Amino acid sequence: MGLIDGLLSVIYPEVCEVCGTPLVSGEKVMCLGCHAAMPLTGYHKTPEFNQLHERTMCHAPIHHADACFFYERLSPYSRLIHAAKYEGRPSIGRLLAKDHARITAPTGFFDGIDLIVPVPLDRLKLIRRGYNQSHHIALGISDITGIPVGSLLRARRHPSQTSKNAAGRLDNARGTFSVGQQEDVARYSHILIVDDIITTGSTLCACAEAIHSASPQTSISILTLAATRMS
Repeated sequence: MGLIDGLLSVIYPEVCEVCGTPLVSGEKVMCLGCHAAMPLTGYHKTPEFNQLHERTMCHAPIHHADACFFYERLSPYSRLIHAAKYEGRPSIGRLLAKDHARITAPTGFFDGIDLIVPVPLDRLKLIRRGYNQSHHIALGISDITGIPVGSLLRARRHPSQTSKNAAGRLDNARGTFSVGQQEDVARYSHILIVDDIITTGSTLCACAEAIHSASPQTSISILTLAATRMS
């Protein structure tokens, strides 16, 4: 637990991020009831092909794909992403990632992966926010799997994706991400790209394409905490 999180827990007793009830000993982030009712995707059971692959059909083939739970804007579970992303509590993302990695690891999803790469923020956004929530999610996965986290990708400033449709998001994301050195990417046989949420898949596609362009022989998988439902 970081210093800020520690101080907050003293001033404000910990409550469930979903329903607001006080947490009891042993509970983290969510109460047992909300944890049990979480709208899990189950994608880790069919990582070779699921709905996430349909969203990430791009110039870089995606090996395995997974997301922990379904995201709906008006659902109380959306608070988990909002808190981790915008409220200065990235530890929530790390804890959720650890929990999901514990469930996913026995399926073999992480077998052969030798580097975890979080989707980067551009420098200005990182300065304003103070942290990259995707980096903390990657650390949570690393806590369980032991796979190292690396910052191979760089992001340049681009307009927000929030208000754009699928086509607009893809156009906006392409060319946004790049790798530092091609030889650095080629050292790895299988890279896992990690983000907080997948909607249209444009951001993850752009990241995958940047890695694939630098090292076509490197396999690429993706994992996010949340995924919107396909219409």
